[in-house]
Amino acid sequence: MTTVNVHRPDRQPSRALGPTTRLAIHADACIPARFPEMSCRRCADACPTGALVATSEGPELASGCVDCGRCVVACPTEALSVPGFEITPTTSGMIAMDCWRVPAKDSPSGAVRVPCLGGLSTTRLAELTAEADERPVALLDRGFCARCPAGVREHPDTHPAALVIDEVRRLLDDCGVAPTDGPRLIAMPLPAARMVEGIGEPLLESRISRRALFTGQALRTSQPAPAPRATPPAQTAGLGRQRLLAALQRLSAAERPLPARLFPSLTANHNCADHRVCASACPTGALTAYTEDAARGLRFDAAACIACDLCTRLCPEQALTLDGSDETTTERTPQRLTRHATQTCPECGAEHSNPEPVCPACRRDRDFARSAFLAFSRRPPASSLQPDAGEAES
Repeated sequence: MTTVNVHRPDRQPSRALGPTTRLAIHADACIPARFPEMSCRRCADACPTGALVATSEGPELASGCVDCGRCVVACPTEALSVPGFEITPTTSGMIAMDCWRVPAKDSPSGAVRVPCLGGLSTTRLAELTAEADERPVALLDRGFCARCPAGVREHPDTHPAALVIDEVRRLLDDCGVAPTDGPRLIAMPLPAARMVEGIGEPLLESRISRRALFTGQALRTSQPAPAPRATPPAQTAGLGRQRLLAALQRLSAAERPLPARLFPSLTANHNCADHRVCASACPTGALTAYTEDAARGLRFDAAACIACDLCTRLCPEQALTLDGSDETTTERTPQRLTRHATQTCPECGAEHSNPEPVCPACRRDRDFARSAFLAFSRRPPASSLQPDAGEAES
């Protein structure tokens, strides 16, 4: 059996989106960067400062980025990254997370400090809940968010992490876990005057010279460009989802199946012509092309699907339909989506799944030759194009 999932081999390392930001992009994992005709605005829509602008070739960064990580959480293919969210929880007691804008001396002992609590993803909070082993997971609400540039623009009274916390608690409830065992916001207000304005954690807690401070060298050295990713995005794009499912399975009560809404449903109709464009474009390998038992087709793994909808938009035959979830089955192993019997082309010897004996390439060659012959045969004879003798003399 041969399973094929074609991805661009010319992988490029991640690059910083601007000279004064740590936000980086892996262009080969970004949907618009790979397919300019495919629009995606999730990162730009999530940016609280409006610094990220969606273009036909991927996101571009204007001024105002605060490295909050909200765009990283929103990106469906994990094309964006920002350092500072590497969390190692304490081995005992409550797992508390605090914001970098809180002075380090005001954070509880052992608290995990991140650039912005709104940059914590559903996956990371679910993992922390599983790792906590029934210890409380708390995000400290300092009352700063309404004044912070990374606050929620549409709802300034809403904490940036509130929606993610609610989603994790809903998932835990679906898995048979009491939502009260999930992450929670704990109010621990500080006077607004204590909020650090526009200075990140590395600058706060590093010793810098007076000269470096005024020349700006400290800011540049405190914001190094992220190291290039070692794993191609075709594999990394689904890692966050795999980690989420693993964490929920660990938390699930009595081997209860994971909620169906986590598993998208993809169907193919009779228009499928086995072009395999969809499998070539899939960023996670959820959709693969196979050749086995004198047949070719597509195989779909709902556990790897991130519902980016790229396959349905690229299908030249409009043969694919992506639904929210499959409520009819609890089978989560890869399933055969289409099957086309293969045959050998009598003209070129290639295997194909075209209903006709000849393969599509030879069929196109035939059609071109026929069109050229008809065009030539319909031309008037050369003698009829010569002028009469009388016309020539006149």
